[in-house]
Amino acid sequence: MSNIIIAGGSGFLGRHIAIALRKRGFTVVTISRSATAGTDGSTQPWEALPALVDGAHAVINLAGTHVGKERWSAQVRHDVLHSRLESTRKIVRAIQAAKHPPVLINTSAVGYYGNTMVPSNEAMGAGQTFLALVVKDWEREAMLASSVTRVVCLRVGVVLDSKEGALPRLILPMKLGLGGPLGKGNQWFPWIHIEDVIGAYVWAALNAEASGPYNVVAPEAVTMRQMSKTLGSVLHRPSWLPVPTPILRLILGRQADIVAHGQYVVPARLSGTTFKFKHPQLEEALRDIIRNG
Repeated sequence: MSNIIIAGGSGFLGRHIAIALRKRGFTVVTISRSATAGTDGSTQPWEALPALVDGAHAVINLAGTHVGKERWSAQVRHDVLHSRLESTRKIVRAIQAAKHPPVLINTSAVGYYGNTMVPSNEAMGAGQTFLALVVKDWEREAMLASSVTRVVCLRVGVVLDSKEGALPRLILPMKLGLGGPLGKGNQWFPWIHIEDVIGAYVWAALNAEASGPYNVVAPEAVTMRQMSKTLGSVLHRPSWLPVPTPILRLILGRQADIVAHGQYVVPARLSGTTFKFKHPQLEEALRDIIRNG
């Protein structure tokens, strides 16, 4: 089978997607800032992108500075936005110049909707938070490739995995008997099992009908309080100690908005396709992750 290129694929999500695609017979090439021309063919530097793109089946764009590693100083906010725009522009230019342009699957985020307490589907406009404006600009850059190829924007929710991401940070205090909801607890928590995220990327790459934005979140919408209570039940631990929003802001600064606010997001378009969720319910998803972790 043909190549699939994963830009920024050296991280948590990229590694999982690459494994799934290789199992399906694809040759996966990862584009990484840390790669050099002397590395093996499975990892290449950004300078190699134009030559790799022509004739490839798809490009999956995961590139961009991590939004959750550092406090949101002015410099970090600049890097979060411009790292995404610059990498996406490089990809789009390479696709537009290709004789045989590949599909573009651009990673996006449910932060697109800002802070919302009402069900948000793909037909709704962007919010006004920092992350909403980042995602809006990011998707706009990606959609420029639609002049020559199919473009899919996957608005991914909070990915639940046993070893990386948000869940291990919630599990540790819970096991110590100190768990509880973050912030007020009534904010929505748009979660998704890691297997379903991987499945969405594979589905988008292989299905010609996939196009435009898709909310990649589980069908069961829960609040932070419900998430904490369910996790406590699965772990047989109490969920009684909430972390007040002022404490979150003291620790995280503006970055606290990621957890203090939430998005009530529904997978309206994805649910109307051939894609099938493996883990649509939170309790079963948590039990599966913890059992197999």
